[in-house]
Amino acid sequence: MRPALILAAFLCPLLWASNASARTESLGMPKVAPPPSIDPRGALSTWKDAATVMLPWDVQHQAKATELTTARIGTDGTYIYVRFDVKQREQLLAQQHTNNVGDGTDDEVWIDLWPNGNDGFYYQFAATSNGTHFQYSSENSAYEPTWESRGTVYDDGFTVTMKIPIDIMRGVGGGGWKTQFVRIVRSTGERQIWSYGSAQTDSDDVRYAGILSGMKTLSALRPQPRIGLYTLGEVGSRASGLNTSRLGADVAIPVTSTASFVATLHPDFSNVEVDQQTIAPTAFQRSFNEVRPFFTQLGNYFNNFDCIACPGSSELYSPGIPTPRAGYALEGKQGPISFAGFDALGSGRNDAAQSLGYQTPDYRWRFSAQRVTADTASVHDDIETTGLSFNDGKHVDAHVNYGSDSGSNVLIANQAQRYDAGMGLYSNTFAIGGSIRKIGLYYNPADGIIQHPDVAGYSFTANKIWLFGDTAKLNSAGISGYVDRYHNMSGMLDQTDSNVTFDALTKSRIDVQVILGSSYLLQNFSCSAACVFTPISQSGVSVTWHSGTFNSSTKFPDHGSSATPTNFTYRTGRFGPGRLDTWFRSTTIRAGMRGSISFELDSAHQALDGGATNVEWLERLGYTYATGTDSSLAVGVRRIIGTAPEVFAAAPPSCTSVAAGPCTGAWNLSFAYHHRTPHDELFFAYGDASQLSTVPGYIVKLIHYFGAEKGT
Repeated sequence: MRPALILAAFLCPLLWASNASARTESLGMPKVAPPPSIDPRGALSTWKDAATVMLPWDVQHQAKATELTTARIGTDGTYIYVRFDVKQREQLLAQQHTNNVGDGTDDEVWIDLWPNGNDGFYYQFAATSNGTHFQYSSENSAYEPTWESRGTVYDDGFTVTMKIPIDIMRGVGGGGWKTQFVRIVRSTGERQIWSYGSAQTDSDDVRYAGILSGMKTLSALRPQPRIGLYTLGEVGSRASGLNTSRLGADVAIPVTSTASFVATLHPDFSNVEVDQQTIAPTAFQRSFNEVRPFFTQLGNYFNNFDCIACPGSSELYSPGIPTPRAGYALEGKQGPISFAGFDALGSGRNDAAQSLGYQTPDYRWRFSAQRVTADTASVHDDIETTGLSFNDGKHVDAHVNYGSDSGSNVLIANQAQRYDAGMGLYSNTFAIGGSIRKIGLYYNPADGIIQHPDVAGYSFTANKIWLFGDTAKLNSAGISGYVDRYHNMSGMLDQTDSNVTFDALTKSRIDVQVILGSSYLLQNFSCSAACVFTPISQSGVSVTWHSGTFNSSTKFPDHGSSATPTNFTYRTGRFGPGRLDTWFRSTTIRAGMRGSISFELDSAHQALDGGATNVEWLERLGYTYATGTDSSLAVGVRRIIGTAPEVFAAAPPSCTSVAAGPCTGAWNLSFAYHHRTPHDELFFAYGDASQLSTVPGYIVKLIHYFGAEKGT
């Protein structure tokens, strides 16, 4: 850690010296009567009463915008009307046709809105050149209200119009509205904004957003309660036991204008369409994304602990909680304070969590605290975590975290704590930082994931990106490095990682990535005095055609953000008691204007020192079709066969199979159709893509939302 601090002390004054003052814009929201036309081909004269702004700054490259973007905005008191007129010389990317499906692949424009300024909730409304739209809010990760967007393309650009209901946003007033207009060119990574600062690294940073005056106080709009009542029918074979029907409900009742009581009764999550199965080798517990509505609505309030160059640590890992028969929660914000708590009642168990957060008005300091408890017939676990972080929005990031675990699984109380502190320096094209930490052997929550308890040591990371001009063959190139060293409570070297990554992205969106390094892990899971410090190294090369673009949060190209990528990845190295070679091959191709076909073929071949081999394959084929702006269907088939790689020689080989005996393979076939209207959702599905193997059965599910719309 000492070299990092020395380098930080040297770089800090240089970074601050390069900082220029911010250019914070202000805008008075004009009244438009009659409302302007939202036909993007309609007469521009209907927008004569709207306010007009330009987007002059490319926050991605820290330079003036190279292409013209004009934004217009106005309100009639019920809706906010927005229009973007864009000039673009690059070929337009407009591959998505269903709202809320495939964001991040096409050229886009969007507006950010903060109805209560730096406090309260954040809203984003985005649309592509063909009018396909996406929306996000810090109030709910499943935010999907009804609003309108349209787009049209012409020879040298496109026009997008939006009609956004004011009553789908929440706020308490008094802080004043803030806004930001953003445009992104996917093929170059140019990210244009209206209000900016030269030290800004995030286009959606409220600290640099412009002031929007003349908007109504949202506390005058009484939030509506929401009841999502669903009916479910399942039909399957006699052996599957799926012949059933039932009712359930998801409920959200406003307590204040920015807080709600949330409940789920008899929930069913059988329409999970996300296939997250993988055979990527790992010596640690795998983690998956949460997809269940009750938990996704609360997800933004938990695990808000900053950490620089950290191993995987999540004190709350909700996918590990079995689906409850009922759940209750309270969540919301009050000025700079955010809070949430839930109680999930399952069969023979109870899982609960509470969180409290405070962020200073200038967004520099943040305090977070949470508690997670799990109770079953045999286990009681109670873990409390607090964290304090600082980020000046320019170049400096720092944090300190502390956690303590207690309960029936904690055998030694003074070995059930987590200590963590770190500091980083960054700019748009450079970052450096590190942390020191200690995690006790029994700091291992029942409802969380601590990938490696019983460690004490440090980690250090640095990366640098070079951005090239329009005439260069390369879009960007970068290098990053990572190193960590940890010992366990006995003083033995417990884990080491050292790697360096080289990355280059061409103008034609071909990305080449080379990873070199080594990793070692001590076998400290129920091992004796003869613990093995074993390699788990995987170095290699990855090549992606139709790759993504530069990602400001990672300082490297955003892999896979194209709708039609083709990737070949090869990794090799000593992994446990042998050499492991892994191949990952995937491609997605267009099938007409609205369809796409994806194929994946992965393999892992481990040659053990004793002469035996472990071979595992994953084969995946999928077809998706955008049947309309609010409907889509997907068909997928997947097979996993073979034996997974061994990490420690003493561990028995694991077989991926759904049958007893030899490894015969696990098959899964799934089909799903989804149709959305403002107050209804219809699902028709066969199988469950999230499961290793599907029980034969058909599911029909209809949801009707009474009161407010989904996620509001």
